[in-house]
Amino acid sequence: MQITNGCIEALNLALRAVAQPGDTIAVESPTFYGLLQVLESLGLRALEIPTSPQTGISIDALELAIQTYDNIKAVVVVPHLQNPLGSIMPDAHKQRLVQLCETSAITLIEDDTYSELVSETKRGDAPLRAMKSWDTTGNVIYCASLHKILAPGLRLGWMTAGRWQARVEMLKFSQTRSNEELSQRAAADYIASPAYDRHLRRLRSTLLVQRQQTAEAIASHFPAGTRLTVPDGGLSLWVELPQQLSSKQVFDAALQEQILVSPGLMFSNSLRFDPFLRISCGWPVDKEVEHALRRLGQIVRSLLP
Repeated sequence: MQITNGCIEALNLALRAVAQPGDTIAVESPTFYGLLQVLESLGLRALEIPTSPQTGISIDALELAIQTYDNIKAVVVVPHLQNPLGSIMPDAHKQRLVQLCETSAITLIEDDTYSELVSETKRGDAPLRAMKSWDTTGNVIYCASLHKILAPGLRLGWMTAGRWQARVEMLKFSQTRSNEELSQRAAADYIASPAYDRHLRRLRSTLLVQRQQTAEAIASHFPAGTRLTVPDGGLSLWVELPQQLSSKQVFDAALQEQILVSPGLMFSNSLRFDPFLRISCGWPVDKEVEHALRRLGQIVRSLLP
């Protein structure tokens, strides 16, 4: 295992290990804008694969892409609470994806940042199964971090890179050397204690309430035709605006009033998700947040034709 400065460094290392500038990387669509920035910085091309809010990346579409393009070096996916859709891959879906990448000789990079935020009712008694658990050839690079579940400022992540492990360790040493040990030891002691499990249960319960309250506020204050799906966990909602309204227009108008949302066009290299917003549920829905959501709904209504 390699310790990293958060999951974003792990993704950087994984991509540098398996691909060269000009290569193509298959990604979910929509996908986290930070991944698109990483690909651009490394000179890699993003090939967007349609992704379902229920089951994640379309394996049929990915299989067709693999048959069409001969320079796909890796597939990057978030199997649990995909950002921004919030989808959770079924186990059969994950296993099929691992097998497809293995038989196609394409590296599968798994970003498992959010799995601990999946709600209690969805996760059941057993932990969610990582795609890495089906890997028998070292073809899956597993990346994760504590950024979203314990302490954002800690920037403590890790990865296990299978057959790419030696190259990842070399790249890590040449790039940033080793992480400092104090935070690792403190986090390890806390994770090994019962307090960590209690923290995760409280966090999941708190986020459940905040997602529901945010969804209710959107339903109350946004105009008719607004659509959203409340995911089984996580920190945000993916909201479809009515009448194909541009999220950039909404973002610009809201920012003038110090209301910050993520416009959908950030999550793709195309404009196909411009009529969407990602709205955070990371803060308690107090009077200030309620007012902001009400005002945001008014802004959306005022911009409609």
